[in-house]
Amino acid sequence: MNLRPLKKVSGWRKAALGGWGSPGDPTVYAFLEFEADPALAFIERAVKDTGERVTLTHFTGRAIAEAFRRNPEINCIIRWGRLYEREDVSVFFQVATDKKGEDLSGVVIHRADEKSVSEIAAEMNLKVAAVRSNQDKSYAKLKSLFSFLPGWAVKLAIDFTSVFMFRLNLWSPLLGPPKNPFGSVMVTNIGSLGMNRGLAPLVPYSHVPMLIALGAVEEVPAVRDGKVVVVRRITLGATFDHRLIDGVVGAKMAEVLKKCFADPEGMFGGN
Repeated sequence: MNLRPLKKVSGWRKAALGGWGSPGDPTVYAFLEFEADPALAFIERAVKDTGERVTLTHFTGRAIAEAFRRNPEINCIIRWGRLYEREDVSVFFQVATDKKGEDLSGVVIHRADEKSVSEIAAEMNLKVAAVRSNQDKSYAKLKSLFSFLPGWAVKLAIDFTSVFMFRLNLWSPLLGPPKNPFGSVMVTNIGSLGMNRGLAPLVPYSHVPMLIALGAVEEVPAVRDGKVVVVRRITLGATFDHRLIDGVVGAKMAEVLKKCFADPEGMFGGN
């Protein structure tokens, strides 16, 4: 093969290279499809009532948080072969930090199951603005370090940080990341890239049991009262750790999400 080293590698890309090894994990993949109109109508009312910029990303984050709240057995972390339940539900939203999509970061909404969709939107909008303006230093130190380290050293740094923070459940500001840096579950919006559906990999050093990829809204045919009509549909691509989420629990989560998208007011209450 004719090969040459890639000259410019971002810190995030080095972290990805250092964070994954050879395949051999208990990852399971699934797609969940929901009619989008009830959620979109709920979002429209929320924007009108609060003046906040609310999107399907915020709505989906709240729905996932609700599913975790109602199924606390999956809101866990594995430490030394044992399961430890988290005391709150936090959602990590992946964020592109530049228009080219060459670098990624994220924001965590803590206790997302206790907040309204509008409250999640308001908090996330502020945090995303801070990330994109380089005012949020939560991950800046670690990403800056990754940019200068060779790939093998990045893996060592990731492994050390992972053991220190998640296996030993310790924390130090010297490490760079904040406490509970990745929350209970991750959400990424691939619809913003023009994709209707897709799947994303679990990030090993995040120690989250599930990652949700939110696709773009699309118009599809459906049967209503014996007639074919056009409806708007949203697809969630779910990647999850089978050690924590089996088929039975996954089905229970899917049922909660189905109710959230069909009847947001009944599941969430206010905006």
